[in-house]
Amino acid sequence: MTDLDAPVPTPSAEPPPKPNSLSRIVGALTSPGETFAAIARRPDWIVPLLIIVALTIIGGVLLAGQVDFQALGREAMEMNPRSAQMSSSQVEAGAHFSAAMMRISTYISPALITIALLIVSGILLVSCRAMGGEGDFRQAFAVTVYAWFPRVVKGALGLVVLMTRKSLSIFDLQNPLMSNLGFLFDPKSHPLQYALGSALDLFVIWTLVLLVIGFAAVSKLPRARTAAIVIIWWVVINGITLIGPVLQAIRR
Repeated sequence: MTDLDAPVPTPSAEPPPKPNSLSRIVGALTSPGETFAAIARRPDWIVPLLIIVALTIIGGVLLAGQVDFQALGREAMEMNPRSAQMSSSQVEAGAHFSAAMMRISTYISPALITIALLIVSGILLVSCRAMGGEGDFRQAFAVTVYAWFPRVVKGALGLVVLMTRKSLSIFDLQNPLMSNLGFLFDPKSHPLQYALGSALDLFVIWTLVLLVIGFAAVSKLPRARTAAIVIIWWVVINGITLIGPVLQAIRR
């Protein structure tokens, strides 16, 4: 056999390039349809999760040096309707306990956010699968982490605002930006209206939209059905968080 008769080797297909997590973060915020389709095909979550954790740690450290936790603890006790029936020593002990819990939550917030992302991923994946969708947990977690970045943007902007203030209240920490309807109500005299208004937040709605697009790409379900799943769970979770304000409003 001559060299001309030898079979010509076929070139091997080049492996697809590895995902660029930074460009995916930008893409999730600016062109989510195409980006989440790519994330569903090749999920990744380590880099974006590390960015979320790192920014949360930085924000927590900066706020810890800015916040008077004892003052926040006393403010929390003033908002508690049961404090009227407590002795001064009990109120002071409650204020110290509240301050300690706030300080601890500031430092463990990266772990709390990671746990929240895992729970959201699992709930939405199971719900989509129950409706006949596809996908695995790795895809679901990747979508959830990337869809969380509107909240990261809000946190960064809120941190800039908070660092410019000399004193901070609980409500400043909860709602540093006027990105929702909560600013229309006095949180102390109208706690339920304030909580309802705060739930209608532009960054939260942005996150919900990204979750719908992302889980539709993973599950192969229609976006309308995926939107129903995401919105129902959002209503359920917000309903649970409203229990405290409802009780506070009743006791008034």
